[in-house]
Amino acid sequence: MKKTIFIAALFLACLQLHAQYEGAKHGLGFRLVNTNFHYPITNEFSTMDFAGIGLEMEYARHLNDYLNLSIPFRMNKGYVPLDDMGRFQSMSLASLDASLQLKLFKEPNFLYPYLYAGIRGISEDHKGDFSFAAPLGIGLNFRVFRHSYISFKGEYALGFKENRNHLQAGAGVLILFGNESGTPPPPAISDRDNDGVPDTEDLCPDLAGVAGLNGCPDMDGDGVADGEDECPELAGIKALGGCPDTDSDGIADHKDECPNEAGPMDNNGCPRAKDADMDGIPDNLDNCPEEPGEASANGCPDTDGDGVANKDDDCPNSPGPADTSGCPDTDNDGVLDRIDKCPEQAGPVANNGCPELSEEDKEVLNFAVQAVQFETSSSNLKSESFDVLNKIVDIMKRNPAHKLTISGHTDSIGSSKDNQRLSENRAKACYDYLISKGVKAYRMTYKGYGEAVPVADNKYKAGRDKNRRVEFLLFID
Repeated sequence: MKKTIFIAALFLACLQLHAQYEGAKHGLGFRLVNTNFHYPITNEFSTMDFAGIGLEMEYARHLNDYLNLSIPFRMNKGYVPLDDMGRFQSMSLASLDASLQLKLFKEPNFLYPYLYAGIRGISEDHKGDFSFAAPLGIGLNFRVFRHSYISFKGEYALGFKENRNHLQAGAGVLILFGNESGTPPPPAISDRDNDGVPDTEDLCPDLAGVAGLNGCPDMDGDGVADGEDECPELAGIKALGGCPDTDSDGIADHKDECPNEAGPMDNNGCPRAKDADMDGIPDNLDNCPEEPGEASANGCPDTDGDGVANKDDDCPNSPGPADTSGCPDTDNDGVLDRIDKCPEQAGPVANNGCPELSEEDKEVLNFAVQAVQFETSSSNLKSESFDVLNKIVDIMKRNPAHKLTISGHTDSIGSSKDNQRLSENRAKACYDYLISKGVKAYRMTYKGYGEAVPVADNKYKAGRDKNRRVEFLLFID
């Protein structure tokens, strides 16, 4: 009995607490309710399903357009399960809820449905048995007068104690009330960014700002709205688009090449500088302030005009890129012209920048060793030698950086003195023929070795034939 009185007192206190609000934000509901503990256990309907009739009184408080606070108090009879074996006992029940109602329409509508969930305290038979449950339900109100509704609700409550799940349904009336005779609240003023400037007057309604700038933000506080401020994070001058001017020369710092020294606009905000070498480049920007130079070389002399100052140019009289210290590489083979034996023909570093001989050219030189023929014991060339010698002329013309050594050799027949003279005369005969065909003399040398450098055994004719030869060696000096 004491717990019942306590629950009723708590309900009345809630009424007192909320009764001071103005407008129709409060409501009282009166319903007949039926509580059913039987069906959640047996899943069968019986006469006990309708034996829990009681009275519910509800206080409802409007919170906003979507939520109500509901505090219902009820007293009723109910068949309460004693165990899960089907034993029930009739008990007097008193319960108090606190729940939130999710409104699907606003209260003034003719049809006012809602969903609700909350917490429930239940006193059983006034004997000190106390349990809790979580009701989940749906309600439906029909407006019959301005603030009067016929009210229906149904729910399923999840008991925190074993065998205390239950169904509950109710029907009755709901009356909204409040002090409607008071001064009506002022119309709501929309201010999406909560900056105190109404959206109707706010030029930046989604960004919190200041009233003096029509609600637009000013992050640096310089009186220029961020949207118009070229330097929104640095306080500046309105005339300069909100940017600072440290040296007060009328040029914003971010456009001023000398922001801490006042200077004219035509000198990019820098003071007129000294130019000792009179080359048009101020001394403070001139890497060679005492020598007239070029702007492309930061005021230093650049004889070849390649943009690399003479002091940094390994080839000051030949234009070249900076990545090769100003030296050219005409054929782009990675060998600079100054050390490239073939500056206009690409070739590997190992061959001094010249192209390597083709396999075909190498075969011609090897073939010429035995193919160049002379009359017996003479240095007179046979006509069949001219074809291979002409091919050597072609090789020399296609490889202008190469030089040629011609070596004459004989077998061991005859005196060594005669053989020496014969080998030298035969080498010179080839030398003279190549000159006659346009090969420059400075590109060739010749020498006779007589019988001193055999390549085969002179005891046999086949060996002596191999030893009588002229060798052609192409090389780069």
